[in-house]
Amino acid sequence: MKRLYVLVAAAMCAALPVFVSCRTLLINAVSTSLSGANKKGIPSKQKKSNADPMLAITGETDVTLVGDFFPTILKVYEILQQANPNHLGLMTMTGSLNIMYANAFVAAPAESLPNEAYDKQYEEFLRAKLHYIRGRDLCLNALDSRHKGFKDNVMSGDEDKLAAACALLDKHDVEAAYWACAGWLGAFSLDPLNPDMLGNLRSPASILEKVAALDPDYSNGAIWDVLTNFYVSAPADFGGDYERGLYCHEQAVRASGGQSPGPYVTYAESVCIPAGDEAGFDEALAKALAINPDDNPSSRLMTTISQRRAKMLLEHKSDYFLEW
Repeated sequence: MKRLYVLVAAAMCAALPVFVSCRTLLINAVSTSLSGANKKGIPSKQKKSNADPMLAITGETDVTLVGDFFPTILKVYEILQQANPNHLGLMTMTGSLNIMYANAFVAAPAESLPNEAYDKQYEEFLRAKLHYIRGRDLCLNALDSRHKGFKDNVMSGDEDKLAAACALLDKHDVEAAYWACAGWLGAFSLDPLNPDMLGNLRSPASILEKVAALDPDYSNGAIWDVLTNFYVSAPADFGGDYERGLYCHEQAVRASGGQSPGPYVTYAESVCIPAGDEAGFDEALAKALAINPDDNPSSRLMTTISQRRAKMLLEHKSDYFLEW
């Protein structure tokens, strides 16, 4: 009997590496499936016939429903990412979800709070900034794993190091780079006087310019839309360039085929309000609201969120333009 126990124990010890290996393979497979990119961060090729499970979220028009459920989704991805910390596809997806959550479900609702709710608004902006930075750092870490030293170089504020880092980026980096910069600039928009952020503000614009050259039509012009907002809003000393911003807006509309409300909302907010262009404001938001969310089911959620913002801007039009 004692000999049998010894044999069983020996067999279990011999099999342990197999179990560990199977567990690792399973976690990697799940991570790749949920993130749409493999362990090295290279996007998976999807068959057109395959159903997209994310459509249950991205195709939803009930923003409140998704907003209530989003923290659960976020935590599931963060738990899986901690269990598989070296999977670059999952790292990027987890980062992007933090940034989506910060933008659509924390910062945006906080902006619509009344003046008397200032303390609550400030608290929510801090929460949004936390998730923007968390998402940015996850995406930068993914890029750093592919290109050693990337994160330190783009955070350094040194233009030569920044240029060298950007030169390393390739098409497989577009997703992580876009989300890193979206989170970076989102955090800056909530804390524009922070000297730590001002010191390397040129970095996200330079990274976005590089990936826009690599994939100019990425996500229906999303890169160009972020660049539009940056260039027309940032001071010239920190990389702002109004004419470049207008060009980026044109590229955003081109890449989206005019079927995304985001570029029109950005134009109304970032170009028309500062310029006092009321007619341009009305025209841009009318174009945003004329888009039918059902024309592109995979982006119904973002279309609905953008159109909500367009309606909010119109409702507060008198706050932006003087009525004589």
